[in-house]
This record gives sequence, C-alpha cells and structure tokens, in this order.
Amino acid sequence: MRTKDMTEVAVLIAVAVVLEAVSTFIPFLHMPQGGSISLGMLPIFLIAYRKGVGTGLIAGFIFGLFNYLLSPYFVHWAQVLIDYGFAFTFLGFAGLFKDGLENDKSFVNGILLGGFLRYVMHSISGVIFFSEYAGAEGALIYSFVLYNLPYMLVSTVLCIIVGLNIKDRILVQKG
Repeated sequence: MRTKDMTEVAVLIAVAVVLEAVSTFIPFLHMPQGGSISLGMLPIFLIAYRKGVGTGLIAGFIFGLFNYLLSPYFVHWAQVLIDYGFAFTFLGFAGLFKDGLENDKSFVNGILLGGFLRYVMHSISGVIFFSEYAGAEGALIYSFVLYNLPYMLVSTVLCIIVGLNIKDRILVQKG
C-alpha cells in the first residue's frame, strides 16, 4: 500500500473514532452495556468502497480496537472478540459493493450489509454474554430486537443518509 493510501485510511479511521467518541458524550445516544447511535461506521464504509474489502476489513478491525481501548465494556474474552473484533471488522464487507458505486443502490447495499453484519455480531454476543438483562422477553428478543436493533438501525440509516449526500465527492478516485 502506498504511503498516500495508508495516510488516507489512517485519517478516515481517526474520523471514525472521533465520531464514535462524540456519541458517547451524549447520554441519550449511548446504550448502558455498550453501543451508541453514531456515524462512526461511515468512514469505514468509505475506506471499504475506496480501497476494497481487504483494506476495509483491516480498517474495521482497527476501528474496533480503538473502540475497545476508548470505552471497553467486557465480561469475557470471547465477548471482546465478537463485539470489538468481528463486529467492527465486518463493516469492511461493504467493499463487496465497490463496483457500481455510481449507482446509489450499490452504495446503500454495502452499508446495509456492513451494518447488518455488525448488528448480528453484537446480538449474538448479547444472547451469549448479556442474557441476565433480558428479563421476561428472553435473550433472543432482548438482544436482537430490544437492545441492538434500535441503535444499530438508526446508526445504519444515518450512515446511508449522510453517505448518499457526500459519496460523490468522497469516492471519486484521484490519482
């Protein structure tokens, strides 16, 4: 990877970390056991679209590491792997839709795929490691519907809305 590309990726990861950190300072955007409504995923999606799946996966993993370092919430080492490793890494799969980005549908589908995979990983972690919070609803409903779906859905939709408004300026390849 060229120095210019590494710098671009590093800057976008830094932007993602800042966007995620800002959301943690706004109480109603931050969930009690982790997770928040944030645009932090958007720069990772942009990396995946510009540089491809491989670089997107690496950027997502690094973003997950920073999330863990800045606001760790863990109960077990395997939960750290699922919530911070896999969940954020999988954002990079948006790069599967790299070709055809002149079409807004490809752009949206990539964000939906990355957001969905992250949501699934957080929800699986919730079922396994946070079932004590489920109450009468049961771990599946609590984790997949009541806890993770609201903030992940809003975050994903925000990434789509903002992303559609900036994609043509950001994703144009220059040199």
